[in-house]
Parts: sequence; structure tokens; C-alpha cells
Amino acid sequence: MKRNQTKKKGFSLLEVIAAVVILAVVAAATVATVAPMRAKSEQKLAVQDIASLNAMSQTYYLEKGTYPANVSYLVREGYINNTTDAEKVRYSKLSKYAYNRADGTFSESTN
Repeated sequence: MKRNQTKKKGFSLLEVIAAVVILAVVAAATVATVAPMRAKSEQKLAVQDIASLNAMSQTYYLEKGTYPANVSYLVREGYINNTTDAEKVRYSKLSKYAYNRADGTFSESTN
């Protein structure tokens, strides 16, 4: 009897393992590249948030004649929206900045 010599189709275990190792190396390199970029973008966002808060504080001063006591005053008077979940998360992040009521300026917290 003659055996039917058909070629099996598919990948060997060694080929699959090699592909997984290559993907793991690429993923590790990507994570190592993206992590510092995320920290840098968070720093830039903090600078933008502070500038925005300072502008709102100055607008509040021009309209009310006094600086707001804190971020809550800006929310209460409608300078910062706080109705959706995303806005509430943003508000909680804005509350962490140091505030000098004497001149109405926000700055990054020193702690």
C-alpha cells in the first residue's frame, strides 16, 4: 500500500513561538516609548488647566469686583461646567491646584 503523501498546512510550534516573541518585543518597545510621552502630555495639560483657571479667575474679578474664594466659586457661578461625569472628573483635578486668593492666581501644588 502506498501512503498518500500530502503536505500538511499550518504553522509549526516553533514558528508560532517566534512570532509571539517578536510581538512581545515590539509591545515592550512601544510601552517604553509611550510612557514618557504620557507624562509629558499630563504636564502640558496641567499648564493649560492653570492658564485656563487664571483666565477664569480674572474674568470673575472683572465681573464681580473680587477674586473667587476657590474653584468651587467658579463652578457655582458657571465659569466651569460641572454637570456631566467627565466635567466632574475634570473639576476634581482642577481642585488640586494651589490658589492665591490675594491676586487670584492658580499654580501647581508644591506637595
